[in-house]
Amino acid sequence: REELHSLGVATAVPLGTDSVKVIFNDDNAADLNYIWLRDNCPCPKCVHPDSRQKLVDTASLDFNVRPKKMAVTSDGSLDIVWSDGQHKSVYDPIWLYKHAHGYMLDSFHKESSVSKPPPLELWDRVSIWKNMPEVSYNEFMTTEEGLFRWLDLVYRYGIVILRDVPEKKNQILEVVNRVAYVKSTIWGDTFDVVCQPVQNDPKHLAYTGMYLEHHTDMNYREKSPGLQMLHCLESSQGKGDDGGKSFLVDGFMVANWLKENNPAAFHILSSTPVQFSISSHNMRYSQTIPIICVGKDGSTEEIHYNNRTMAPLQAPPQLVKPFYHALKDFAHKLRDPASELSFHMVPGDLVAFNNRRVLHGRTGFDPTKVSRHLQGCYAELDEVFTRYFAMRNGKK
Repeated sequence: REELHSLGVATAVPLGTDSVKVIFNDDNAADLNYIWLRDNCPCPKCVHPDSRQKLVDTASLDFNVRPKKMAVTSDGSLDIVWSDGQHKSVYDPIWLYKHAHGYMLDSFHKESSVSKPPPLELWDRVSIWKNMPEVSYNEFMTTEEGLFRWLDLVYRYGIVILRDVPEKKNQILEVVNRVAYVKSTIWGDTFDVVCQPVQNDPKHLAYTGMYLEHHTDMNYREKSPGLQMLHCLESSQGKGDDGGKSFLVDGFMVANWLKENNPAAFHILSSTPVQFSISSHNMRYSQTIPIICVGKDGSTEEIHYNNRTMAPLQAPPQLVKPFYHALKDFAHKLRDPASELSFHMVPGDLVAFNNRRVLHGRTGFDPTKVSRHLQGCYAELDEVFTRYFAMRNGKK
């Protein structure tokens, strides 16, 4: 934070008629177009002082706008009087620095340590057991430190386990309301995964004792839920070979492994649209999206995978077999025990995870011998991460 407080514009050098090179006092430099600066004028006529929403109509601006006067002030701000001679813009150096990274020269481009988000921690079985992402329920619910630790673990690891949560139905709602709003679905605000020795006509495979392969939930929706929570209310199985173990895998780790060991397979899974669909509650839901979603820089940003809800592949004939080979490599790495965090959930455990990063599943068990009850719910990740960054930057 001290680094940002001392930041200022050192000089501003016009570059022809369209842009200016802004050089900061830490030797970073950015080439900024005049129309970009005019469109982002922070004055009260252009940005509402209370809501901070833009008032300026971008489409109505003169795209050939240029400064009539331009100066760097004693406090390091950039002042511009525009060519109409009436409108004046004053750009705070910290604001310029934070928003100009896309225009910084490659030789200088580096994010400040304050604004840069922490790196994601990719994990496998060994590394996750060495640094188990867990927080006590009491610490999470009653202290800012516990809340921040929970948020930090969700962001970096994609998973966090709350311990000693009261074993009451709908207690999960108190937990999710600590960090975000509940995302309601066709199942309601919450859903119950109940496996009992006697259960007729289960409506979902999760309600049986069948083995549930690694998957992310609700890929068939317009946007799958970002955060999923599962609270163990009942579990009668032992800790031996009774089955019913929960397992989770870092999909980002698997995608990175695939990218390094089989780049062609990574390209296929990140560029081939896959349809996911389901019929439930007299409704049919369908969405088409790649299994691996990447950002502008090629890094993995989302995972969408559930073999049970994948529709028949629609792709050019010459790509069908390569797709299946790529999917096989991806699935085998997911199922490698060395990739998994696996454990028996016990009453009082509540696991929360990034549903677009961490895949989950369950080993099979005999439902005539085992009773198991998990209550779940969803929330949106942007609410969780916004809360995290606000606390991280000290803006509560």
